[in-house]
Amino acid sequence: MTPQQPQDLPDFESLALVDLEDSPLSTAPLAPLTRQATAQRDAAPAVDPAPSSAPTTRFTDWSIITNIRADVANALAEEVMPGSDVEDQRARAASLIGAFIDDEESRRLDSGLVQWTNAERRAITQAVLESLFGFGRLQPLLDDPTIENIEIYGYDDVLIQRTGNAFEQADPIAESDADLLSTLSFYAAQQSKSFDPAHPRLHMSLGPTARLYVTGWVVPRPIATIRVHRLVDVTLNDLVDLDLMPAELARFLRAAVRAKKSIMVAGAQGAGKTTLLRGLINEIDAWEKLAILESVAELHLEQLGKDRHRRLVPLEAVPGSDEKDANGRPIGEITMDDWARDTFRMNLDRMIVGEILGPEVIAMFEAMQTGAGSLSTIHAKSSAAVPERVVTLARKDGRVTEDFARRQVAENIDLAVYVDLVKTRNPWTGESSLTRRITDVTSYTPGEGGLVASTQLWGLQDGQIISKMSPEWMDDLRPYLDEEAA
Repeated sequence: MTPQQPQDLPDFESLALVDLEDSPLSTAPLAPLTRQATAQRDAAPAVDPAPSSAPTTRFTDWSIITNIRADVANALAEEVMPGSDVEDQRARAASLIGAFIDDEESRRLDSGLVQWTNAERRAITQAVLESLFGFGRLQPLLDDPTIENIEIYGYDDVLIQRTGNAFEQADPIAESDADLLSTLSFYAAQQSKSFDPAHPRLHMSLGPTARLYVTGWVVPRPIATIRVHRLVDVTLNDLVDLDLMPAELARFLRAAVRAKKSIMVAGAQGAGKTTLLRGLINEIDAWEKLAILESVAELHLEQLGKDRHRRLVPLEAVPGSDEKDANGRPIGEITMDDWARDTFRMNLDRMIVGEILGPEVIAMFEAMQTGAGSLSTIHAKSSAAVPERVVTLARKDGRVTEDFARRQVAENIDLAVYVDLVKTRNPWTGESSLTRRITDVTSYTPGEGGLVASTQLWGLQDGQIISKMSPEWMDDLRPYLDEEAA
């Protein structure tokens, strides 16, 4: 079983760029950037093409890549191309890169440096495209299917955590800390976010499978954490195959999703909460209209195609600019609350609020109050701790009372599914490793004195998770359980 992943970025190795011979571009229909660049390219001496079997070269002078990237980005921003899609922009960028390589090479020749080989020109083009439409020197790490976490403690102190939880040192990802901050600022601007001394913290997506958090300027060196999600198009059956849960629990959770029960996925950092959430969402009927509310886009369900989710509305909070309107709000800001209100005009079947870290909890309450089966994730040390964790976040938000928050939990959260990292031992080799497992499933109901009563439905016994009790709303699930049996 190999769950498929969406591909948001091009295969740079196989992308048909442009004719990289030192002759006029024959495959690019658009005019070069300037007449001067055209003249320089036409006057360049012909060079024998590199053999098709030549090994791929990676260009390592990143100061040149950074300069050409900036020139191409500025040129693209100045061009008016209404209706152009990403592929058009890539093609135009490839054409522009050729012109700027010629400009750079002319300066090199004037300084007495040797001319670049065709392989080097191809490598420069690939590196600039990766930097414009991918994430530059981070891209090989993001593309490595064995890497789950990337930790950065400065441009030259990079740790990668592979599947199996082993850490190792990686190569530098920039020329200096200043270069790293500049590069991340460039990527932030592409997503209409700010990362500069006035905005020293950044949350953003790196493509469809990775999430970045970075702090700069207010710490001695830039510190960043990148979480890479390798399973995007994943179902509960896939997670059974990966030993996250037994088939009977998957059957129970599938029925709960289809019966529109509100479910919170809880767990520690890196335990697999988002992957399990994707698996639960992918059990929803393809024709249900879904709104996905996230403070930072992480689920990227739009990458899965119309066959998976035909009526999908992905919504991400927008921080807005530094300028304020008459009410003191950042101009352009769209909060989770704003999106939650808008969703009531969208003819939705279900509203899903992604990760609950703070103010998202209010949007989650609104989603759950509709009774349409909301799904969310939250950091918590156990299923039993979920109610207090939600109440704490709601109180920190300051807009609701503790009693109100506790009542919302008791009345609207039907299930909490806890996923954890469990230490397992290979009986043949004796080696220990951490394995992701569901260890607890709990339901909540109103208790005495306004408290939340919890009932453990599934729990661990002899290292295996087993069913211990049926929920009081089990009859709501039976039509979907019977449907599977049939």
